[in-house]
Amino acid sequence: MEERNEILLATINTLLKKNEFRKITTILNKIHAADVAEIATHLSSENLNKIFEAWDPKHCASVLLEMSLDEQVKIAEELRVSVMTHILEKMPPDDMADFLGAIPEEISESILGSMREEIATRVKQLLKYGKETAGGIMTPEFIALKKDMTAEEAIESLRKTVPEAESIYYVFVINREGQLAGVISLRDLIVSQPKTLIKEVMNPEVIYARAEIDQEEVARIMSKYDLLALPVVDPDQKLLGIVTIDDVVDVIKEEATEDMYRLSGTRDIPESDVMRGKFSAVVRARIPWLMIALGGEVVVVGLIADRFKELINVLPALAVYWAAMTSIGGNTSFQASTVAVRALANGELDPKTVSLRLFREVRLGLLMSIISAVALFLVALVWQRLLALAVIVAVSNVSIVVVGALTGTLAPIILDRLGIDPAVSSSPFLALIMDALSLLLYFSIAVGILGLYPI
Repeated sequence: MEERNEILLATINTLLKKNEFRKITTILNKIHAADVAEIATHLSSENLNKIFEAWDPKHCASVLLEMSLDEQVKIAEELRVSVMTHILEKMPPDDMADFLGAIPEEISESILGSMREEIATRVKQLLKYGKETAGGIMTPEFIALKKDMTAEEAIESLRKTVPEAESIYYVFVINREGQLAGVISLRDLIVSQPKTLIKEVMNPEVIYARAEIDQEEVARIMSKYDLLALPVVDPDQKLLGIVTIDDVVDVIKEEATEDMYRLSGTRDIPESDVMRGKFSAVVRARIPWLMIALGGEVVVVGLIADRFKELINVLPALAVYWAAMTSIGGNTSFQASTVAVRALANGELDPKTVSLRLFREVRLGLLMSIISAVALFLVALVWQRLLALAVIVAVSNVSIVVVGALTGTLAPIILDRLGIDPAVSSSPFLALIMDALSLLLYFSIAVGILGLYPI
């Protein structure tokens, strides 16, 4: 917490003891919503609720949007419905829908029931779309001009509607049926002759998204074409709303967080974070993956070790490099998998580039494995003074790294084709698979080499 915010927190706590809420709200009015949200996390629920009840709903809404989801839910559960309703009515409709979709259903229904009818209707329309779809993150507050308007009429219309719109980066054009017909920049509109029809200067080639597509695809489209706003349409091509760049930033952050949870083998929920979730919830979130990995390792390693126990009796020094073989296989596959998952998420990996990526990963793995194999060969030769062992660890190292690169690259691609989140491929399951493959390769190569060069 910044020193400035610490001073503000101390001041607010002092004023709370005196019930000086007018002074508190006067101070908060001068502070950025993000800073107020940070200060709010250090206040008791009781004091925070008192401040929200005394403060202007518009400011409360701004602060609420800066808070984490679990903090928002906690406030919604404790504030009076009437107070919560006034705050939510000051939010953009898309943010309001996200908020109501996240809190307990009985609370959201009570809030919707106490809202003004026109606002509640608009929010309900957004709630019918999936939370992680274009329809779920769009805002219905946008500017649309009719294609048969003149430039003069359009500018006059903009003067009236701009204050209610969330974004004026682009002005979208619709026909009489409300279907998306084109887009026009404010610059082109302003420099057009007053009597020029909008349809004569608009660009009819509009990039848009269907309401049902996933939010990740929305982010990918906006990133690819450098858009600040993306229109969302229904199956009949009617303009429903727009997704703005700030919504996409939130989507990218959310999706990146989910992928990081999955990559680390934890659930993609806030309870996995020791700083945000309850201790018992963190344990419940993490322990399943740990037990799966532990059980799998015991069974896999146990079976493989039992299968090759006579080999280890013949050459006990093989056990010295056991961990090195599994470690290098796991690291190689994890690196390749992480890069592949990122490429899939960014739309950089398609059927045309799969073979090229596999070739480059194998080529890279081969180069790295040769370098590390030479090092292992020298270590084994100097330490154990056994040429056969040195050859085994060197050949195994090359084989395992190449297989790890292939496995790490292919696993996300295959899972993606099967409709499974590719981030799962970098979880403990991939580590378990690579440990098994690494040991099988290591001991199989040892059997083959010792058959040629017995000790």
